[in-house]
Amino acid sequence: MKIGLSTWSLLHLDVNSAVREIGNAGFDGVELWGEVPHAYPDWTDRKALRDTLSSYSMLVTMHAPFTDLNPASPFQPVKGAVERTLDEFIKFSAFLGAKMVTVHPGSVHNEALVPQSTESAIHTLKSMTKAADGRLSVNVENQTKSRSPYHFPLASNMESLQLILSEIEGSKFTFDTGHAFVNGQDLGGLVARTSTSLVEVHLSDNGGAADEHLIPGEGKAPLKPALERLKGSDVYICLELDPHRYAKDQVLSAARSAKELLA
Repeated sequence: MKIGLSTWSLLHLDVNSAVREIGNAGFDGVELWGEVPHAYPDWTDRKALRDTLSSYSMLVTMHAPFTDLNPASPFQPVKGAVERTLDEFIKFSAFLGAKMVTVHPGSVHNEALVPQSTESAIHTLKSMTKAADGRLSVNVENQTKSRSPYHFPLASNMESLQLILSEIEGSKFTFDTGHAFVNGQDLGGLVARTSTSLVEVHLSDNGGAADEHLIPGEGKAPLKPALERLKGSDVYICLELDPHRYAKDQVLSAARSAKELLA
């Protein structure tokens, strides 16, 4: 089982320095945060980042940008702009040698538009899969339910998640433990129900009310049953820890502890 860190956990460092910290610490993988100031294509010296990554034998994965990018938007020309941006991110990820790109499937602000927005998200994710052309996998991430009556995130329940995955040939699943716990879902059961498509876990803890990105064990999430199910598998475990709460040494120490626990 490979254990790695998201560069978001070291957001106070530039992306090349974050990669070096993770690589020098001996982790199996690194997930590049696809937002400014890290691995956003227009922000990044692509060759320099690829050269930094090539110094290590880590698995490279990517988290697609989501700020102002809603794959579920049913409105043109917004939809077209989102698809072009995410397709370009796929090409950028392939250039860097990434094996997976995780994407939030988006949300809608009117319940009547949920079916149409689901179709829109599926269309966008199919476009990403086509752009990937077999070079890497496109992973759908489960999202946190909203408490607002005017906000409907897709893939925040099992039915929505399974529908999206079933409609996109070749798509995979990135399981976010923090999102699932806030949703009140059975973490171990979710792992069991998605075993055929699950390839990555975004690991963090929280108190159950909000997605706090705590170090595992600092919150209340029952992580052990889910992680026990994954032992001996090829699923990649990537820690996502709040960079505004934890210093670099705390992040690296927590990731080492997780690696020892799951060895």
